[in-house]
Amino acid sequence: MKKIILFVFMVISLTIWGIEIDAPKAPPSIPLLAMEEIDLNFYQNVSTEVVPKIIKKKGELYVIPVNVAATLYNKGVDIRLLGVTSRGLISFLSKEISSVEELDGKKLYIGGQGSSPDVVMRNILDSRKISPKINYRSSGEIAKLAMAGRIDNLVLPEPLATMVLGKNKDFKRVAELKDLWEGKEIPQVGIFVMGKVYDEKYIEIDKFIEEYKKALERKNEVKLLEKAREEFSLGMSIGALGESVKYMNLTLDTGCKKSVEHYLDALGIKLPGDEFYAW
Repeated sequence: MKKIILFVFMVISLTIWGIEIDAPKAPPSIPLLAMEEIDLNFYQNVSTEVVPKIIKKKGELYVIPVNVAATLYNKGVDIRLLGVTSRGLISFLSKEISSVEELDGKKLYIGGQGSSPDVVMRNILDSRKISPKINYRSSGEIAKLAMAGRIDNLVLPEPLATMVLGKNKDFKRVAELKDLWEGKEIPQVGIFVMGKVYDEKYIEIDKFIEEYKKALERKNEVKLLEKAREEFSLGMSIGALGESVKYMNLTLDTGCKKSVEHYLDALGIKLPGDEFYAW
């Protein structure tokens, strides 16, 4: 009788596995749109909408920048990395040069001083002893300037990079920054879980990870791209969005501790302990 009850409980747990997740209102959240049995909350600003929630131990899963989660962990928050969701989604675009080495002495526009694109690009430049004249604007402003043809060299994340290439044919994608980065992957964003939630809902979380991996296989489906374009209010065609997805390098990497530590070290963030990694 006990075995029957346990079996029924496990079946119910695996069928009704809904779990709450906070994710950015942006294209890298596309796989989540393919998952039906989750309570999906979209946010615009991680600092004002999600970080306070994590500190108050509200919510369950979060798709947030790896550096933000590591900083919280170092402050005593029991948050754990389930997996990295992108190997890098930043590109260097130019309409005048064909390699990063040619940037020496030229103007380069990067979105947000101290941001991930800034730190990653400067790390790449420093390692090659290249010294461009860096100008900082918001990524949105840089995209507009580029589409208007007012700047020549820039660093942008997806989908803005693909939008620029579609609007101004003078630009080319010189390189994805991950290909210039040591290790060939930039673990910018990950799926995180509160420690207590992970301990109490490991069956549901394992199911979530399984379904997320299946959803990744659907990331280029037209219906899903149409849903993403509407949900995220993207001013681009389905074809352009599909092209952008190719450069988002969406994944679910576990066991990538070395690349995470290299990335955090480059950002000047104290490396978290082993408990930071759920695998």
